[in-house]
Amino acid sequence: MKCWKLSQTKKYIQSGNDGDDELKFHIEICPECQTLVREAEEEEKLWMDLLYSESLPEGFTERVMSALEGVEIEQTEPIHSAAASKRIRKTRRLLKKSALWIASLFIVTAAFTLYAQPSIADWVRSIFSNETTDSGMMDARQVGLLQNPHVKVEDKGYVLEINEVIADATRLVMGVKVTDPEGKPLVYQVNWNNLHIRDANGKEVAELRGIEGTDTIEKLTFTFTQEINTDELDVEGHVDRIAIPFSEQYVEGKWDFSFKLDMRKANELTVVTPLHQQYTTPEGMHIEMEKLVRTPSGVRLELNTSLRGKAAELSPEELEGQQQLMFHFENEQGEVISNVDSYKVGHARTIISQISEMNAGKLHWTYTFNYLPYDHQKLRFVFDGYSIPVKSGGSVELISKDFKKSPIIFKDQGDEFTLNDFRVHQDPNLKEDEEPRESIIQVTGKMYNRFNNDTWVVKDQDGKEYQVGFKGSVRWGEVNLVSGEPGFIVYGMGKLPEKATLIRTVTDKFYDNVKWSFEIPKAKSIPGLENADPQN
Repeated sequence: MKCWKLSQTKKYIQSGNDGDDELKFHIEICPECQTLVREAEEEEKLWMDLLYSESLPEGFTERVMSALEGVEIEQTEPIHSAAASKRIRKTRRLLKKSALWIASLFIVTAAFTLYAQPSIADWVRSIFSNETTDSGMMDARQVGLLQNPHVKVEDKGYVLEINEVIADATRLVMGVKVTDPEGKPLVYQVNWNNLHIRDANGKEVAELRGIEGTDTIEKLTFTFTQEINTDELDVEGHVDRIAIPFSEQYVEGKWDFSFKLDMRKANELTVVTPLHQQYTTPEGMHIEMEKLVRTPSGVRLELNTSLRGKAAELSPEELEGQQQLMFHFENEQGEVISNVDSYKVGHARTIISQISEMNAGKLHWTYTFNYLPYDHQKLRFVFDGYSIPVKSGGSVELISKDFKKSPIIFKDQGDEFTLNDFRVHQDPNLKEDEEPRESIIQVTGKMYNRFNNDTWVVKDQDGKEYQVGFKGSVRWGEVNLVSGEPGFIVYGMGKLPEKATLIRTVTDKFYDNVKWSFEIPKAKSIPGLENADPQN
């Protein structure tokens, strides 16, 4: 069966995980759906904690009192004295307090009909609901960078609204509400690939890097691919269909929108810290640190890498662009604040995105974090290692009849694979008269290098070359286990040759023999956030 979307998985959780045997079996064997179920269960718990907490949401009292300002208490007798007037004013105050508590009680007891109450629905349908832990977004709102573009587009009874946008030089975060003709919220039912952010010169300057959502609102996060030097940004979206949940159908219509964002205040609040440190690894990768850019919503790190000598020969440009850097930040107490792909430290992560682009022989890196407290204290940048695909040629001979006697061992560059079986894949989906079109090499083993960007081929005794893929799982660390069924897939090999050779032509090489770190000076605080409490 086809995997569900997250919104469908949430409905499954809300129904008490009630499904047929086919569905339950699919979830048991599908890692992607298992992950979605876990995410949906965690989110349901967050919403239950929010809706049924003992205390009312922040600002509740003020909003209800404001709503009661115009309430008139009907007089049953005329006022004949100052004492009577005073008594009536006191009575009004008591009645207004009673009305407040009655309203509070009503809202708590009416949680099951949450979205029938517009005021509560508006509270929950916000990118700043109570469970928000994004300190960068909260700081951006505190200094006045929250903008309301007042977007509301309706067609075929479906409504698209945008009333919250945070934008500065680090990122742009947008809250989008979509409702069906009955007013029920829809999430993850719109394809946002046709949403564009351009500067005043018409150049596209941002990429969509994340979509999160509650049951009522989607939070779209964009990071900038270059510096923002203009005072305005143009946001333009083209939406011509909305998916109908739990079906393969769409509603077609026109929900296009456009609006401008004022970037003047955000640009004024940007703090740039130049970084002049450089380092060359023993294998010839050169690193040039460029700058840290602090904004209310987060921090952007920019740097360049380039290859020298033999390193450039082993990884030509098409391979160089697939490298990955591993590093972390420490505070003055030596505690890890955030890490990027580093196995040496824990899972403290505040990174939003990383973007790399080849330019003039250098790979330019942009890392975006929602939090790095270098305005409160000095930090230390620690480089832990890197991986990069390199041309290689490790090989092992495959003799079909030998697999019946014992497995075949492949050793190369610190990796060791055990090849347990070599056979033609009998795909049950093939028709009776169709010949198998691939073979399988079952694999287990240990790895030192990374595996994602490896390239493998198989050559038969006649010199014919077959492309090789991999199906299974690879757990990366100092020693990695390669597991899963079936392993290597030899595409197009429908009949086993007597002899063949398995060759690794590209190795996703891992280097951790680096020892480099430097101190990042404390930056000046952004006005309005001088006394903000550092997170984590």
